[in-house]
Amino acid sequence: MSAPVTEQASERRRWFPDTMPMPAANSETIGWWEEAARHRLVFQRCISCAQFRHPPGPVCPQCRSSEARWEEVAGDGVVFTYTVVRQAFVSALADRLPYVVAAIDLDGAAGVRLVSNLVDVDPAEVQIGSRVKLVWEDMGPALAVPRFRPARESDRARATGTAR
Repeated sequence: MSAPVTEQASERRRWFPDTMPMPAANSETIGWWEEAARHRLVFQRCISCAQFRHPPGPVCPQCRSSEARWEEVAGDGVVFTYTVVRQAFVSALADRLPYVVAAIDLDGAAGVRLVSNLVDVDPAEVQIGSRVKLVWEDMGPALAVPRFRPARESDRARATGTAR
């Protein structure tokens, strides 16, 4: 499967500082991080019952099967819930306040909610149910973190086939 186009190279930028703590991978999550480094958003999907799951794990919470595969999703979704962070719990983020942390319901991955940041948005304008689009933040040569920005009209038109 070819990777969905999630952003133009000219749109890529950094939203968070190099001094931010890096996420830690383990044997269950390493496949997710490896694909993220390639700008591919993947989730485990149970081979037995087809249920998506995140975070990755050794056993399907639905049917208890240990058989799963990684399946790519496009990265469009809606804000399920969010919070605006106004206090720097990590000192590296003091100059980035306020910022938005959101749980995103992803299209094409029923049951998966990904917690990430909303970027390129005024926190006062965020609403539950707003459409968002995946963008990648390259934190280093082997680490990319998925972030989300508000979907533009052109994104919505392309998704529904009404683009001119």
